[in-house]
This record gives sequence, structure tokens and C-alpha cells, in this order.
Amino acid sequence: MLLSQTLGRSVINVEDAQQVGTVEELVIDPAAAQIVAIRLRGARDGGGGTVAWQDIQAVGPDAVMVHTARTARLGPVDAEAQQGLVGKRVLTEHGEEIGKLTDVAFDPVDGRVEALQTARGPIPGHSMLGVGAYALVVRVQAAPPPGPVAG
Repeated sequence: MLLSQTLGRSVINVEDAQQVGTVEELVIDPAAAQIVAIRLRGARDGGGGTVAWQDIQAVGPDAVMVHTARTARLGPVDAEAQQGLVGKRVLTEHGEEIGKLTDVAFDPVDGRVEALQTARGPIPGHSMLGVGAYALVVRVQAAPPPGPVAG
């Protein structure tokens, strides 16, 4: 599933079948290449909020079903820095700009980030090193050594 397909989906609390908001953003732990929460827009209480990934029952084609509407505690993940993931610059750990993030592919069951989509092509999710207000930083894969020369 893609981040772009998830944004704007209704978030429904399965306990009372009430809409608790819509998906505004996914919050990612880059070290684990894992979605840890969804950030809500238009939450029932009138503000935003976050729901921990473990409180998500299902991510369906029309809605995200959650077990609870309580706000997630995100710990060391800087959720504020991750606002607007799509469009962020993608930099290597050496500071080389790869381009901009165009989408994020993830497993809707476990929240594992499978790939980061850029104009240059996909980057494996496990390559993420960090996400900040300015950019997403990734580890570059070293090119394999050249093979033996036939002669």
C-alpha cells in the first residue's frame, strides 16, 4: 500500500463506529523502518492527534479501523519533524541529494516500510537512517566490486 493512498482516509473507532478523524500523515521510526502511528486531522475532540500503529485493527480501501481514539505516545520518534513526508528532500548519509520523496510503500498489516519512492526509483525502506524537518536521510548501497576480468 502507498502513503498517498492512505492520506485523507476516514479513521473509524471500531468500539463505537464513530469517525475519529482522517489520516493526515504516517509517523515512521526510521531506525526500525516501521510506521509507529498515524497523525489525525479533524479529530473528534476538535484538534489533531495520533493513534499508535498497534491500535490499528485494519487499513482498508475506504477507511482505517482503530481500537481506540486515545493519543499515541511516540517516545523518541520526532513526529513533528515528519510532517509532510511526501516532497521532502532525500539525502544520502554523505549529503548527496537523491531527489524528493514521492511516496512511501508499506505493508498495511504490520506497518513495515517496504520502499521509499523517488524520481530515481525505489529505495529499500531498511535504508532509512533518519527523518527530520529538512530531509529524509538514507544509507546508500555500495556498488559490488567488479568481477574477475575474463582473459
